[in-house]
Amino acid sequence: MRKPDLLIIDSTVRDIDIARRRALSAKVNLLYYDCPTTDEFKERMKPGGIYANVVAIMRNGWHKAGPLANQRPFAADVVPYFPTSLKLIACSGHGYDAADIEGLNARGILYCNTPNACTEAVAVTALSLIVDSFRFLSFAQWCARYDWMKSRELGPIAVDPTKKTLGIVGLGDIGLAVAQKCEAAFDMKIHYQGPRPKPAAESSLKYGAVYHPTVDDMIPEIDCIVLAAPYTKETHHLLSHKQFSLAKKEGLRVVNIARGAMIDEDALIEALESGRVPGAGLDVHANEPAVNPKLRDNWKVALLPHIGVCSKSSWKDFERINLDNIEAFFATGKPLRSVNHIS
Repeated sequence: MRKPDLLIIDSTVRDIDIARRRALSAKVNLLYYDCPTTDEFKERMKPGGIYANVVAIMRNGWHKAGPLANQRPFAADVVPYFPTSLKLIACSGHGYDAADIEGLNARGILYCNTPNACTEAVAVTALSLIVDSFRFLSFAQWCARYDWMKSRELGPIAVDPTKKTLGIVGLGDIGLAVAQKCEAAFDMKIHYQGPRPKPAAESSLKYGAVYHPTVDDMIPEIDCIVLAAPYTKETHHLLSHKQFSLAKKEGLRVVNIARGAMIDEDALIEALESGRVPGAGLDVHANEPAVNPKLRDNWKVALLPHIGVCSKSSWKDFERINLDNIEAFFATGKPLRSVNHIS
């Protein structure tokens, strides 16, 4: 009896569990993706193609690295080409906005992400950006290299984050880890916004947390906002002109480790120029890999190239959770946890 086909899409940046993959190969036929384009991927999935009988796909490692960085193999234009044999996709990462979940639902294909796999890496990045939004350390590094005396501009504007109020949009795994780190390190008070209150998350914090049903309700109460929620139609431009206008007179620091399109960048630039936003730290950008020139040229804004996930701990956890779901699927017909549910 022929073993079922598993297609593996590996990034060049990943952690491979050789022993587990070898054991898996005794039960399934491992195929390794090497398509130069998604058009070639579509061709290979047609009847008679080498991917025509794939039952499951595992995408592993850092999507933003290597020759596949610009490919979106689970996008709406690709899903119609999936063979009828395909029943499961296991994909590394917390977010899943690059996958056509509605299209997968219509085809009866389960989609698994890797929740909590890169929580520590992204939370550490957020903590760094929060500090930078108050103390302008990126600007200070530029001054140390190019214009020592210009750093004296920081005297009237640099502020410690200690005992300030932090507002988090999305108190999931990453948001909660950010809250815990900021509370422990800087004694910050925590507020949060999301679809519903999270009593269990609140109780894990030493001083608890204040829930707000909307971002607009939360902004007047906080000194810094961190975006840690999924990107959806509802969170597109979650921060724009109106939200920045609601900031307290001392201003609102802005940190984004979620998705770039959650911030209206034109509105952010205007708020930075007016002082409504004294400082910002951005790991993600609206038109990646391009960075808005007005943000790029402002050294008082801390900018990173979407590297929040970038840590060896993330790659190891991606592999582990993906393989957990793949192994469970081939053993029982169901993964351990999926984003969508097929009736």
